[in-house]
Amino acid sequence: MPTDRSGVPDLWASIPEEASRRPALRAHGRRPPPPVCWGIEVKPVNARQRTVAALVLLVLVGGAFAAGYGYGRQQSLAADPDALGFDLLRQALRQIRTAYLAKDVATDVLFYGAARGMFEALEDPYSRFMDPQAYRQFRETDLGGIFTGVGIYIELEAGLPVVVQPIPGSPAHRAGLRPGDQILAVDGQSTERMSLEEVVARIRGPAGTAVRLRLRRGERVFDVSLVRARIRAVTVQGEQWLDPPERTKLRAAGAAYLRVARFEEGTPGEFGRALDAVRRSGARGLLLDLRSNPGGLLDAAVAVADHFVPARRPIVITVDRNGRRHTDSATPGRKVTIPVVVLVNEYTASAAEIVAGALRDHGIAPLVGVRTFGKGVIQRVLELPGGSGATLTSGRYLTPAELDIHGRGLTPDVTVGVRLAGRSDSEIRQVETSQLARGLALLQQRIAGR
Repeated sequence: MPTDRSGVPDLWASIPEEASRRPALRAHGRRPPPPVCWGIEVKPVNARQRTVAALVLLVLVGGAFAAGYGYGRQQSLAADPDALGFDLLRQALRQIRTAYLAKDVATDVLFYGAARGMFEALEDPYSRFMDPQAYRQFRETDLGGIFTGVGIYIELEAGLPVVVQPIPGSPAHRAGLRPGDQILAVDGQSTERMSLEEVVARIRGPAGTAVRLRLRRGERVFDVSLVRARIRAVTVQGEQWLDPPERTKLRAAGAAYLRVARFEEGTPGEFGRALDAVRRSGARGLLLDLRSNPGGLLDAAVAVADHFVPARRPIVITVDRNGRRHTDSATPGRKVTIPVVVLVNEYTASAAEIVAGALRDHGIAPLVGVRTFGKGVIQRVLELPGGSGATLTSGRYLTPAELDIHGRGLTPDVTVGVRLAGRSDSEIRQVETSQLARGLALLQQRIAGR
């Protein structure tokens, strides 16, 4: 890591330098990490999650000045915010090194903590700093789809972690965890005051080790013990995801079913192969399931939508902080021509909303289910010094009809079901079954030309 003349790691100067090297929304030439569109799995900002950075900025520096350390004169950060801000951090570091009572603290810990505090000061739930270990896990898990854990996506809802989706074939899926399950405790430790990051850290662990979760599903509270495993998530599933009776109805209707769990680097290839299988099957219609899809990579979502949207028609419009617009348009090529219906729910978010919005705006597919999550901003992935990284909200997106869905979501054409959080297992199953049945019925009508 570069250092300044005082021996302090020069992480600060590198942040704007790195950010300035990257285009706001699109990657050209040598590809940086791709833009990301997560809906609900990133860490929400919490007022009590102020780290060493907060102590550096608010307590130790304040104490140093109160003790008469300072310069003997008032200085305003408004004069030269960058220069004085960096000087503040250097002075704080020197005070910690020379006067902190308890113990020596590694310099990188202090600087990573301060960087984390900067991102938390944005009060943006989608912008966050990651130290090298967290960033390495992020690259493997959120971008590459490799998990070491129990195989669940979670979000914070009303202060408690809630299961958004279990990964098919994972320990959590085999144990019967369902969307909407509230996680009350991890290994006996209550999650009530934990950040999402803390919950995830406790659930993760070496493959082969066990973790015990206390869950609430409706009025039922129960414990489940899961053995962690290394998981490579498959993001596209076919009709094998459905129960046998549902598969029978689907086949009788001459329809195909594809479920996209999230949008990762491998999703476009998986989806293309799945579509080839649909074409070979001779299916007369397609049920596209985006329920409980929390989002993912912008480029992956655009690539999936490109299979449906006519050439040169817009898929998504992105707008940066200066109002500059960029339109991702469909490319020429083979398109899906059979009737399509899209299933959505309250956990359909971000990149999944991009696909759903594009197909609906172009009249390709109606939406069936409940109002979607409503996350209409995108993040840039920053690679920072020392192996650290960050996600930074860098733009918002509009559907092809220029609808801003942030905080609003997409209203389905046919509303079926209710929100899943806090529902019992039987209620969740009933909602999912009714949405699938209504979607299939609508697809049959479209196949028949009605």
